[in-house]
Amino acid sequence: MILMGHLARLQGLKGEFLLHALTDAPESLAKAQGLVLAPPHQDLEHSEPQAPARPIAVRSFRMHGDRPCLAFEGIPDRTAAEPFKGWALWGHENRARLSAGESFRHDWHGCDVFHHGAKVGEVLRLEPSPAGYDMVVIRDTRPGRRGTHDVPYIKAWWATDFPNHRVDLVEGPEGILELDRLDD
Repeated sequence: MILMGHLARLQGLKGEFLLHALTDAPESLAKAQGLVLAPPHQDLEHSEPQAPARPIAVRSFRMHGDRPCLAFEGIPDRTAAEPFKGWALWGHENRARLSAGESFRHDWHGCDVFHHGAKVGEVLRLEPSPAGYDMVVIRDTRPGRRGTHDVPYIKAWWATDFPNHRVDLVEGPEGILELDRLDD
C-alpha cells in the first residue's frame, strides 16, 4: 500500500478532517476505492493492516483553502472523528497511476547510491519536507564515514534505475555528501 496522507485536524462538526496529503493528486481520493485508515504507528507499506486499522470509504471531499478536507462513511460527526485525528490514510498501489519518470517512495528504499561512479551509500527512505520536495535519506557506507545525509530530490540531480536498485546523484552542490567524515 502507499501512504496517501495523515488526518491533520478536525474541521467543523460533520466529522471532516483536513488532510496532510502526500499525494500529488488529492482530488483523486474523492472516488478512491480500497482505502485503509490506520494508526500512525502502523506501516502498511510492507505489511497487511492489523486491527484497529480498518477499510474506509470517502463520504465527502472538498478543498478547504489549499488543503483537502475529507469525511468518511461510518464517521458521522466530530465526536466520532476525534479518535482518528493523526491517523494515516493508505491506498492500494495498483490503483495509483504514475506518469513517466515518477516513482513510489518505496521504490527508493534500499537502493544503492552512487556519486561520480563510486558507491557512497544506501537509501533508507524518502521523506516529505516542509519545502514541498522530498528528501532522500542516505546511510553513508563509505569507509571512515558515518550517519545519514538528507539530499533533496530535485529531478535534475538524480538518475534512477529501480529494477537494479540503483540511484545516481549526478548533480547538486559541491560537498553535499562530505559532512560526516570521522576524525583520524
